[in-house]
Amino acid sequence: MGRIFFIVFILLFSYFFFAPQAFNQASANHCTDPKPNSAPILISAKAGEDSVSLLWTEALDPVTYYLVAYGLSKENLEYGNPNIGPRGTTSYTVGGLAKGVKYYFRVRAVNGCKPGKLSNTLTAIPGFIEKATSLPNLSIYKIVQGASVSATPTSELDTAVPAPLVITGEEKVKCTTCVSWQLLIAEAILLISYLYFARRVTFLKQIFSIAIPIAMYIMFWKINGQCFSEGFFCKYFLQLNIIIFMVIVILYKNKYINFKTNLLESFFKKVTKKKIKKRRRK
Repeated sequence: MGRIFFIVFILLFSYFFFAPQAFNQASANHCTDPKPNSAPILISAKAGEDSVSLLWTEALDPVTYYLVAYGLSKENLEYGNPNIGPRGTTSYTVGGLAKGVKYYFRVRAVNGCKPGKLSNTLTAIPGFIEKATSLPNLSIYKIVQGASVSATPTSELDTAVPAPLVITGEEKVKCTTCVSWQLLIAEAILLISYLYFARRVTFLKQIFSIAIPIAMYIMFWKINGQCFSEGFFCKYFLQLNIIIFMVIVILYKNKYINFKTNLLESFFKKVTKKKIKKRRRK
């Protein structure tokens, strides 16, 4: 009985030591902040020598700060700055851009941990001093979103170099599958195999079998570190991991697995005997 408690202790220790990201994900997935009531309206993108100056109208409250996303295509905004200024910011300059390359820009309001909708998209090509791109029809946005059509640039324009955009909140890509039951099956097979060979190999101690469920649990979090699946096997992997280990150990102690392995042994012996007889006949 003491060995079982020791095993449970080791598994629980591995849970808290090797998988702290589980708690971080749980807290990140329970954001209670309300999102901004509208998207900002990007009204101009003026190209400079190696920069683009953006101007937009503010989103409707609640808003705590803004972010900018940009890239080489409308569908792939791979660069950005996760915080370009607090509530009231209506302009920003993106620097360090390649000359002659067409960039696509969008801005976004964020309230605490909850991002709002992305703005409309404007394009600009650094290296060609030009007038700002044509303004969108602000009257349409005013009716639909209730946003103000006036914009007051901030006194200073910041400059930023391209950097990978950290997407937060609703835009985070969630995995659709969770590798869980496959690992549980692999754990059961490995445990039975290990206990089988532990009877025949002297340096394989039965107590070392504890490493198998621990390794499976570490693999579970390495593979599914960003998975938010609510599936049964994914949600209760730790409990199932412990149950499978304890059941197999108990069966092994009560010689149920030994009986099965003995049957396998007799089967393989019969097969090898038949092969030997066939070879002798030849």
